[in-house]
Amino acid sequence: MLTLVAALTPLLARTGWDQAASIRPSVIVASGIVLMLAGLTVVGAAQDAIDGFALTALGRLLELVTQTVGVVLGILLGLELARVLGFAMAPPSQALPLGPLGLQFLGAAIIAVAVAVYNGAGLRIVVISAALSFVAWAGFVAASALGFDTAAASGAGAFLGSVLGIVIAFRLHVPSVAITIAAILPMVPGAAVFRGLLTIVESGDDPTLLLAGAVTLAVAATVGVSLAVGASLGIYLGQPLTATLRGVTRSRARLRQ
Repeated sequence: MLTLVAALTPLLARTGWDQAASIRPSVIVASGIVLMLAGLTVVGAAQDAIDGFALTALGRLLELVTQTVGVVLGILLGLELARVLGFAMAPPSQALPLGPLGLQFLGAAIIAVAVAVYNGAGLRIVVISAALSFVAWAGFVAASALGFDTAAASGAGAFLGSVLGIVIAFRLHVPSVAITIAAILPMVPGAAVFRGLLTIVESGDDPTLLLAGAVTLAVAATVGVSLAVGASLGIYLGQPLTATLRGVTRSRARLRQ
């Protein structure tokens, strides 16, 4: 339904609204499917695999496949209905450009807050998630400026956010997974998933477009795996930090006694 509604947005131009001509349906769809993508499941599966819980990791991977297939089928159905109605969306030739740097951080914070609220978090976790999203996005921007590609930069941002997140979670007594997932979700490749699917649907008999769509989906999968590895590695390395902090706290408590 989201894809179909987005495809019909060009009709708003007939109302005389000047800004309607600049509406990009692909941005609407990419924004709408972010929360439906299996970001938490990917991170959880990677963490279980690292910790040696193979059976649990396989279960999470099955959940990941089921959830992703559901989103893909919904998007494909919406694209096909839009094409039949005569409102087919043209596949974008390149990735959607990011806005000004300040608005990027604002957008990341809004996504993190939305995820926290969606999961029923309290005000404390919402505020921490928003702050941590700035850190994770700063890591992504810094890695990109150093020449890292999107997947590697996303992993670096997830790693930085998860390491700091687990320390903050220990100090403030909040769930580390909750704030970490909310912080890294802005880097989940929702736009790339939709762009790849749209290119494949509109490819027809053109093998070049079909291959381009497949490559885009492969890149999106790479970014997802990179996020999972970065977040899991951050949590894994952050655990010794929390153990050290816990020991310091206990030592101080004993000295006070």
